[in-house]
Amino acid sequence: MKHKFYDTSSLLLIAEELFINPEETIHISSITLNELENIKTSLNKDFEIKYKASQLLKKLNRNQDKYVCHIFINDMLNPIVHMGLTVTDDMRILATAIKYKEQQENLIFITNDLCLKSIAKLFFDQVESIIEQKDNYCGYIEKELTEEEMAEFYSNPYHNLFNLLVNQYLVIINSQTKEPVDVVCWTGNEYRRLKFLNCESKWFGKVKPKTGDLQQQMVLDSFANNKLTLVKGPAGSGKTFLSLAFLFHMLDKGKIDKVVIFCNTIATKNSAKLGYYPGTRDEKLLDSQIGNMLISKFGSRIEVERLISEEKIILLPFSDIRGYDTSGMNAGIYISEAQNLDISLMKLALQRAGEDCFVIIDGDEKTQVDDISFAGHNNGMRRVSTIFRGKNLYGEIELKTIHRSRIGKIAENM
Repeated sequence: MKHKFYDTSSLLLIAEELFINPEETIHISSITLNELENIKTSLNKDFEIKYKASQLLKKLNRNQDKYVCHIFINDMLNPIVHMGLTVTDDMRILATAIKYKEQQENLIFITNDLCLKSIAKLFFDQVESIIEQKDNYCGYIEKELTEEEMAEFYSNPYHNLFNLLVNQYLVIINSQTKEPVDVVCWTGNEYRRLKFLNCESKWFGKVKPKTGDLQQQMVLDSFANNKLTLVKGPAGSGKTFLSLAFLFHMLDKGKIDKVVIFCNTIATKNSAKLGYYPGTRDEKLLDSQIGNMLISKFGSRIEVERLISEEKIILLPFSDIRGYDTSGMNAGIYISEAQNLDISLMKLALQRAGEDCFVIIDGDEKTQVDDISFAGHNNGMRRVSTIFRGKNLYGEIELKTIHRSRIGKIAENM
């Protein structure tokens, strides 16, 4: 049986896996419980860390028999003070662990704080950190193959050699030239080649992927083959333009009857709020970020207003979405700036989708979240990815390349 003493930060990192290892006894300090409560109620912490602290406290409360909480008292600080170290809550946690080490010599101290880790090594033979697991799913993987490996791969189109999820893409790279030579998609039964769709409409003209941009090729392929596609990426990567180009290609060809746009008009982070806009609901929306986006893509407010008046475009704010049903509309549903949706709003939006409709979600949950209540584990885009990936109606692609301008590309590093 291993005995591990966790500080607050490391305990937060393993919150989801806590108590799953029966060969491990978990020890914490009463200081950690106090820190978690302070994080949960803090006005200065972001939503993600507050949510994690709240969930962890609930989990600890439900499993009181599965961990040991050691009460801190000031006398435990003597070894810390003796070394001339500044007394902080981290030091109080360490002092609690040092005291318990008198009873359990093989105690392992766990922390991801580099400073605390260095100090802990003065008192413990075993000091460890948690390896942070990040979700890097982007809808595709890249594999370098030799000529011989490529020949073998193409001779076995029904063998999921790289354990791809359904509708996940594979970029094949020549191991000698380091250049991509093919992109295929795993259907669950076999690999299929991409359909390099060119979108064409009277509003956008002919739109095709930028030369060499494999991710844009995958995006258009996913639009053409899936009922739900999530496209993400930095500003200027083409996610909005490609989404609208495909939607209005489908509208122009008579394959859908209208485009329904769900919008959550959140003010840009750190910007001044201008208050209420005059006019009807549609006029207010056209004066907000969704209107600015549409006007910039169509090139004319008059054209956007005409499409709205003909009900070819329906703008629906999330404040009015409950009870809305797109069944029978034969519509393309577009959820733009989806990074500004929490799980409950995203769930509500997707539950509006009728069987005769398809859905495109776009956004950038990495850098463009404008309200902390939509951040981290409560982000709707992240939850969609987690729940839908691997389903045969879902595709997801992360765009990488910024095409808008050199200024935009360099600004991404700010």
